[in-house]
Amino acid sequence: MRRTRWNDDLLVIAAAGEIDLATAGRLERALRGRLPTATVLDLTEVGFLGVAGLRVIESAAARARTERRSTGVVADTRPVLRLLHLFAVDTQIPVYRHLDHAILEVANR
Repeated sequence: MRRTRWNDDLLVIAAAGEIDLATAGRLERALRGRLPTATVLDLTEVGFLGVAGLRVIESAAARARTERRSTGVVADTRPVLRLLHLFAVDTQIPVYRHLDHAILEVANR
């Protein structure tokens, strides 16, 4: 996981590889603590997203809603998009195909 502070109000967390039961804890740690007003999770370099990773994303999005922060996910690989759609996560969290679109929209909510 790579955390990049875009500005004071926006954090971009980029993941790569596989997010499964063995690695979901890393994503969970990256999404913990005090977060800015907007967070974008970039999954464009993720080839596999397991249910454990999906649960971490859902939990982080629920926390963001409770704290009145905005969240977005960037994904463009079929396996990741398919899982987000299959579990209807894409109806709860905005999913973008390009990081620049996510940054513009999530930061301006």
